[in-house]
Amino acid sequence: MKAVWKGSISFGLVNVPIKLYTSTLPKDVEFKLLHREDGGRVRYKRVCEKCGKELGKNDIVKGYEISKDEYVLLTDEDFEKIPLKTTKTIQIRQFFSPEELGVVFYNGFYYISPEKGSERAYYLLRRAMEETNSIGIGKVTMRNKENLVAVRPYDGGLILVQLHFLEEIRNPMEVPFWGKEEDITEEEIELAKKLILAMKKPLRIEEFVDEYKNALLELINAKIEGREVKVSEELEEVKSLIEALKESLEVIES
Repeated sequence: MKAVWKGSISFGLVNVPIKLYTSTLPKDVEFKLLHREDGGRVRYKRVCEKCGKELGKNDIVKGYEISKDEYVLLTDEDFEKIPLKTTKTIQIRQFFSPEELGVVFYNGFYYISPEKGSERAYYLLRRAMEETNSIGIGKVTMRNKENLVAVRPYDGGLILVQLHFLEEIRNPMEVPFWGKEEDITEEEIELAKKLILAMKKPLRIEEFVDEYKNALLELINAKIEGREVKVSEELEEVKSLIEALKESLEVIES
């Protein structure tokens, strides 16, 4: 397993050398793009608009447009010269309680592993954060972008939570009908609460699988074997809200 970033976490004068690892595995069904007429592979090429040449990775640099068709060119070496501590260190600026951070700020996750020799400091940070029910917040630079991040204990270790900056979060009041109240009856709310409580149970995340991917693989196997996959869609009868609540409860309780 290859680390995606190496550096350290610092809080106060304590420094913990660490590595970051992706927390998810790619499990999508991948497709190649083909020419419908002859089945040939379709490939995308990097072509210079100016000279028409096809370019390799080493021929390409990043450019920041300062006026029409005028750019400042930046190489990998230029990015390494940026004088920010966050390129090598996640400096925890403060700690706070988990309930203070809304879920809308969460953007992605990485597992944090200690470098060899820093296990005790890593364990100390994790244990202290667990016992104080705390999350740390700071910033780190990855892939030529400074990210707002949180460090929190998770399942015997620490995870790095990539966060959105406040300026990146859309005001929910811009969303149609957000915050709007509707007239509902006491019977409707009591039935809805009863249905929720009847469906509430300890979470078993392993029970949830990607059914679309499984159906897609079945479709692919059927085409390989020359079988036809028949899909039947049943339209559900439209019910009133109160009828739907009552019938749902009957199904759950039966």
